[in-house]
Amino acid sequence: MIEQRYIYIIKFISIIFMIETLAIPSIAQNEPILNSGQAQFVNISTNDSIANVNAIVTNNVEGEADSLAMKKVLSGIEVALDYGKLLTLWTKFESKYEMGINLRFYERFVLATEIGFSELNPLKAYDNALYYTVKGSYARLGVDYYTSYDPKSFYYAGLRYGMSLFEDEGLFLIDSEYWEDFEEGFGSTGITASWVEIVLGTETFLKLGKNKTESPKSKLLLGWKFRLRILADFENRIEPRIYSIPGYGRTFDNVVPAINFYVKYRFGN
Repeated sequence: MIEQRYIYIIKFISIIFMIETLAIPSIAQNEPILNSGQAQFVNISTNDSIANVNAIVTNNVEGEADSLAMKKVLSGIEVALDYGKLLTLWTKFESKYEMGINLRFYERFVLATEIGFSELNPLKAYDNALYYTVKGSYARLGVDYYTSYDPKSFYYAGLRYGMSLFEDEGLFLIDSEYWEDFEEGFGSTGITASWVEIVLGTETFLKLGKNKTESPKSKLLLGWKFRLRILADFENRIEPRIYSIPGYGRTFDNVVPAINFYVKYRFGN
């Protein structure tokens, strides 16, 4: 009888030690153990064997580990707005809109998508042109790799594949003192083009307070990126040649550099 009592005491001490070591809530208070966001109550008595306690603890730890692993795979979703292009709305010759949606994996890898619309009205695109307009939409898809140089700032490099669907329209006017003025319209619809880009950029979290230690973690980032665009597939019109491709730039150059300034909001960690 005495030996059996000692066995119960040893089992009870072992159970308490294991529970405290693994940070499981108090048995006496019957507090919940969180597993994948759901509360589960675990009642443990002195009659339970150590093997049963091990099974309960293992199941809860594995559930939390699986949940953390899923969070690490998809680190967050980001929405970006190119505020630099919004400045073109105050000009008479150009209007541009661009935004992006990113999926971040393992904190360092980003699947980037960008969409935009552009309308260009160059003043002197062609000689004797009364007006000229090229407008259309574009999209880019690519990947980025991030590395941090301090806890709130990052460098990244990536690649993009861009596509554009657009149209252009213009009117030539040649006036003469001796002959009747000559007018001729021109333009095309359903024009397509594609290109690849090399991207280098940097971004940093915005500070939400004066005291760094007390400031909440910001979800807003400011950044800029440099793009080197290389034209891949485009068949230009013979005469007059198409002046520009939305999302790419002037058609006279097979390699076009560009810089974008953006603000980004991150959902998730």
